[in-house]
Amino acid sequence: MGKTDGEAIEKTLSYFATVRTFNCRRVFNVEKNASTLVELIEQTRRRMGFRKYGYVVLPDHYHVLFGAGPNSGAVADAILGINKAAERFLALPDDGGPLWDDEPEVLIIYTARARFEKLSYIHRKPVLCGIVEKPEDYAFSSAGFYFKRYGKTEF
Repeated sequence: MGKTDGEAIEKTLSYFATVRTFNCRRVFNVEKNASTLVELIEQTRRRMGFRKYGYVVLPDHYHVLFGAGPNSGAVADAILGINKAAERFLALPDDGGPLWDDEPEVLIIYTARARFEKLSYIHRKPVLCGIVEKPEDYAFSSAGFYFKRYGKTEF
């Protein structure tokens, strides 16, 4: 496989990232912090050229599911950008501790089926955590968009 083939494959991949706060600090149970993080995810995604498949911001972590675009940057740079911006813009307690755990988990998603499984997981997560009864009721998730557009949150 030549370099061009490899580049084409890279641009069809998706990435599922889990980013946790340090010591599971519940920073995002504050509505302003959660909504700010949602905006930062969207701004970074657009700026770096990723397709947005889904996201959820939970009290102590977030998940994003991005697809590589024709001119997208590295997913690690996108996550780093989101996290650095969050450190600047969030109203955080001044306890001297870091905001984020050391290493985000990033999985490469190769198939549409796996992408849909991760998207369904993202949408179910607030229900599994006991935050809401229906995925589409959670404000800090892409589930509401999917429910309005397709009438469902699982695929």
